[in-house]
Amino acid sequence: MTSGLPRVLIVDDEQSILNAFRRQLRKDFDVTTAVGAANGLFALKDTEPFDVIVSDYLMPGINGAEFLTRVRKIAPETTRMLLTGHTDLGDAAATVNNGQVFRMLVKPVGHEEMVAALNACVDQHRLMVAERELLEQTLHGVVRALTEVMALASPSAFARASRMRRTAATLLDQLDVPDRWAIDLAVMMSELGAVSLPPAVTEKIESGEPLAPAEEMMVSHIPKIGEQLIAPIPRLETVAAAIRFCRKNYDGTGEPEDDQTAGDDIPLGARLIHLVKAYDDLISNEVAPAVARRTLESGGGRYDPVMLKMLDAVVPDDVADTVVPVMITDVESGMVLAAPVQSRSGVLLMKPGQELTLSFLARLHNFALLEDGVAEPLLVYRSSLTPEAAEQFATAG
Repeated sequence: MTSGLPRVLIVDDEQSILNAFRRQLRKDFDVTTAVGAANGLFALKDTEPFDVIVSDYLMPGINGAEFLTRVRKIAPETTRMLLTGHTDLGDAAATVNNGQVFRMLVKPVGHEEMVAALNACVDQHRLMVAERELLEQTLHGVVRALTEVMALASPSAFARASRMRRTAATLLDQLDVPDRWAIDLAVMMSELGAVSLPPAVTEKIESGEPLAPAEEMMVSHIPKIGEQLIAPIPRLETVAAAIRFCRKNYDGTGEPEDDQTAGDDIPLGARLIHLVKAYDDLISNEVAPAVARRTLESGGGRYDPVMLKMLDAVVPDDVADTVVPVMITDVESGMVLAAPVQSRSGVLLMKPGQELTLSFLARLHNFALLEDGVAEPLLVYRSSLTPEAAEQFATAG
């Protein structure tokens, strides 16, 4: 059971100093101590995060500056404070910059000074957490609105983006990627510009018909339009950059032509979108997954070679048992269509690969109210079911 006090981790190589800190601060803070940097890093595995981490500078092995630099990677929102006995300004500046230390106190430190510094650190931590939560809530709302607009304005683009997102997730699982949410969002929003295409052009793309030069130009502008729609939203610079370069080949050719960026300098999100889009184009044209992979591998320097090798994990060899039938009364948001949805007379209503968002569910129920109705059951991917629904189908089977 927690005390409700701000959680503080203090790291030093002398147990007596740690004991003194614990006695002095226990009324105002929930204090955990660790002897040495190694024990300090181990303490970070605690399920409940710390508000503040304080480290002495001079410790054997890993010094306090190196320790706090590692802490920044493990717990970026935890505020960091360094205690030091030396006053070299050059060393002090490097320590603060490398570890992004919020406070650095020169020993000896009085009780009141220590409490004041810790309270300032706690306030900074709470500010960072509140800002992140507000950002996440705001972005979630914006993304949901944009996704629903894309789903209604261009169902085929939404279905394509949903398929690409699932493929990209499998690749991202194999990569150590910071800010994965931004790349995941970039993949989904990479098709947002398709809402500008005339329906006739969209139909040609879906059927695999050749496009006229003017229509090719429209399609080539999809990333630029998507970037322009995303760019004004604060904190989505990474997403906008990934969309901007998503038609850029790994060897530096492609679009934008006026930019010489190549190789790993191309944003990771852009390299990922470029690959999964090409893969989805092949799969959508009924190319077998293994053949699609070999086709992409023979594409010269178009795709990131590391990501190409990871494609083997995208599609399992045996997918025969991953599709389940669902009646309209049982469909839920988040399910992904494994087969076309048709009216009882055979009119195509929805294409496979589409995720059933709330707007799509409303559309589906509206179709069901028409005289021609909807042919049931619908086929959805088992992996898209909620755990409760999956258990229900398993019990019924």
